[in-house]
Amino acid sequence: MNILVIGETGQLARQLQRLLPEAEFWGRDHLEWDDPSNLDDRLQSAAPDIIVNTTAYTAVDKAQSEPQAAWSANAEGPRLLSAAASKLGTRLIHVSTDYVFDGQSTSDYTESDPTRPINVYGATKLAGELAVSTMCPDHIIIRTSWVFSDNGTNFVLTMLRLAAEREALSVVSDQIGRPTYAGDLAEAIVQVCRKPTLTPGTYHLSGGNACCWYDFAVEIFDQALKRKLIKRIPDLTAIPTKDYPTPADRPMRCVMAPSAALTELLEKPPNWIEGLASVLDSLAVQKLNQAN
Repeated sequence: MNILVIGETGQLARQLQRLLPEAEFWGRDHLEWDDPSNLDDRLQSAAPDIIVNTTAYTAVDKAQSEPQAAWSANAEGPRLLSAAASKLGTRLIHVSTDYVFDGQSTSDYTESDPTRPINVYGATKLAGELAVSTMCPDHIIIRTSWVFSDNGTNFVLTMLRLAAEREALSVVSDQIGRPTYAGDLAEAIVQVCRKPTLTPGTYHLSGGNACCWYDFAVEIFDQALKRKLIKRIPDLTAIPTKDYPTPADRPMRCVMAPSAALTELLEKPPNWIEGLASVLDSLAVQKLNQAN
């Protein structure tokens, strides 16, 4: 099976490189969104059986001032991939986000719940979803949330960096979601590739119990201290969102119900606390190797 992954250096792409060494990975140098015919030619030459799109503009706050850049990556890119995949008769697996919802629901979001993004990032990701679902008959859209790993830009690495720089931190405690280990997301994608019986549609994947950013930080620091990745746990203060204003509004309770049909493909359901342990173990090994 010929698998083409769009993306090369992101958190998810790095995990897929580990799990799918036989796949082909295309980085930015292969992506010419402003030249659709050339992209079509390249995809036709590659002749993939499955295309996995991991690329996105994920700088939520920056997207407010750079809407065109966010639109290009999150909406126009998926539209072009969907058109090409449809011509080739290729399955397209596309990764999306919980930010397509407004975060006002008191219950967990299902795949069929109405979408209503409240920032540019969420709006462009929803536009990408709509392009994929309407233009490519054989599509799998996977919505995920709060992705973290041992590389890239994510909350875990940010907390570890700040712990080394500051004695005290304030962390938002009224935004609720489900963290997701990039390795769990990658494993789900691999299973979808290898067991192509999943019905085309939209699915949710996130990892374990819901929590707030403050609770996530507490767990990060507790586990990091045990592995001697930090010298001390900074003094933590839980604050409301209103005390930490950002350019982009955030959904307050954006908890997605995992899709049973997708999680059943895995040996065990994703669990962000176990995923965090894997990430911190990896970072501890890297730190030891650097010391030696």
